[in-house]
Amino acid sequence: KKHKINPFTSIITMFVQFPVFICVWGALSGSAILSTGNFLGLNLSDPISSVLFNGANWSATNLSGLTALILFLLMAGSQVVSMLLPQWLQKRDSKNIRNLGKNPAKKSSANKMKIVTYVMMAMIIVMGFTLASGMGVYWFVGALISVAQTLIMRLVSKKNKKARNK
Repeated sequence: KKHKINPFTSIITMFVQFPVFICVWGALSGSAILSTGNFLGLNLSDPISSVLFNGANWSATNLSGLTALILFLLMAGSQVVSMLLPQWLQKRDSKNIRNLGKNPAKKSSANKMKIVTYVMMAMIIVMGFTLASGMGVYWFVGALISVAQTLIMRLVSKKNKKARNK
């Protein structure tokens, strides 16, 4: 409370994003580009899992298997970074704050937040693997925007803190 850090901020953001995800999924499902579009041989309406497990997609003339693998790895990696970056930054910042004693409520709340974050991250990665490849692209771009937003907000916050301390 003293430093105005709320561990549930990232969870609230996820709950706000979920209805948006449902709307985007509905729009993508009905989108003509998803039913006919492709990127580097990967049909955007095909699930990543079916592309990866189809042996015909791994031939020298068909790049869809490699494209699906790269897309999945980029999507999963960017999701991990975007969801854990705020925790990593907060943990790094809290090392500079002197610990005056044990706070079991704080530790319990932090553990609950970690569990929710890991479950949400796992759900997104599994859904990205099983849903249309277009959703993998959506989650990859969304995670990159989330990382940029986190870093920009951190810079603005530090700038404001320095201005207040003058």
